Amino acid sequence: MFFESFYSQTVACNPLAIDRELARIRPDVTRYWSVVDRSIAVPGGAVPIVEGSAEWWRVRADARVLVVNDWLRKRWMPRPHQTVLQTWHGTMLKRLALDRDRVGLRTRIAVRRESARWSILLAQNEYAASILRRAYAFRGPLWVEGYPRSDTLIAGDRAGVRARLGLQAQDRAVLYAPTWRDDRTELVDYLDLPSFAAELRERDPRAVLVVRGHSRTLRFGRDLDGPGIIDATTYPDVADLLLAADVVVTDYSSIMFDLAATDTPVILFTPDLDRYADELRGFYFDVTTDAPGPVVASRDALLDAIDASSSGTLPSQRAAWRERFTPLDDGRAGERVVARILAEGLLD
Repeated sequence: MFFESFYSQTVACNPLAIDRELARIRPDVTRYWSVVDRSIAVPGGAVPIVEGSAEWWRVRADARVLVVNDWLRKRWMPRPHQTVLQTWHGTMLKRLALDRDRVGLRTRIAVRRESARWSILLAQNEYAASILRRAYAFRGPLWVEGYPRSDTLIAGDRAGVRARLGLQAQDRAVLYAPTWRDDRTELVDYLDLPSFAAELRERDPRAVLVVRGHSRTLRFGRDLDGPGIIDATTYPDVADLLLAADVVVTDYSSIMFDLAATDTPVILFTPDLDRYADELRGFYFDVTTDAPGPVVASRDALLDAIDASSSGTLPSQRAAWRERFTPLDDGRAGERVVARILAEGLLD
C-alpha cells in the first residue's frame, strides 16, 4: 500500500490514520510512504521512498492501493489493478475546484483530469460528500465514514502530545492555526505573533501561544521564538495539536469542522473576510451567521474572545455543527475505512 500526504511534505492527516489502522489490523501488508526527503519520519514498520526516485515510480506503479489526500500530479495514471483512495483533507468552507468563480478552461480540464485518477473519494460527512462530487465532477464511489484523522481527537494521548510540545500541565494552550492564502506564500499573520503572545500572558500568565503554519507555507516561513510562544509549524500532524489545545484560533481552515467533535472552543479570526470571500475564494455558506464560535476581526476582540472561552460549555451552535459535520467522528473512522478496503478485496 502506498501513502502520500500533502505532496509528500508530511506524514499526517487521513493517510496517517489509515496507516495506523492498517498496521494494527494487517501487519503483513507492506506500507510505503512517499516523502520529499529522508528527514521526514515515517511510522514504525513503514518504508520511506523519496518522491521522484526510481523506487518511488516503481512502487507507485505496483501498489494495489494508493491512499492520498491531495492531487497526485506528475502525469501519473493508475493501472487496471490499482485503487486510488482520495481522502481529501477537510470539510470545506471555502469553495473548491469547479465551484470557484471565474474558473478558466485550463483549470477545468486539470480538475477533471485529476479526479479521473481517483477510484474512491472519502468524505467526513454528507455535506462534504455532495460538494466533493460536484466540485471535482467525480462519478465514482463516495465513502462517508467520518474522518480517520479525527480519531486522535477522540482517543489520542493528550498528555503525551502536550509533553512533546513542552507544555506544562497548568499551561493554557492557545493554538493559532490559519489556513493559507492564494495570494501569498508565507504564514498569515495579522497579529504580530510575538507581541500577541506577550499580551496573552499579561491577561493570563498560564497562556502559551502555539503557532501552526499551513503545510503550503512551510518552506517559505520563518521560525517564531519568544516567551510564551511555541512554533509548531513543523510538528508532523495537526490533529495532535488540536488535541493538545485548550482554545483554537483559526480563520477559514477545515480544522473548525474537525473540532465540532470535541468540546474545545474555537474562535474565527477573520480580518480579511470580505476580501477572502469576494476576491480570493468565496464560501459555501455565510460563516458570520453560521459558525462554531465567535467570529472576530480585531486584535482586541480576539483577546476578549479568548478570555471568555471555556471548554466547560457547549454552545447551541457548536452542538448543531457536531450533528451536521461530525456525526461519524467517533474515534473509529480509520477502522471503518480499513475494514471497507479489506471487505472489498482491494488488497487481494
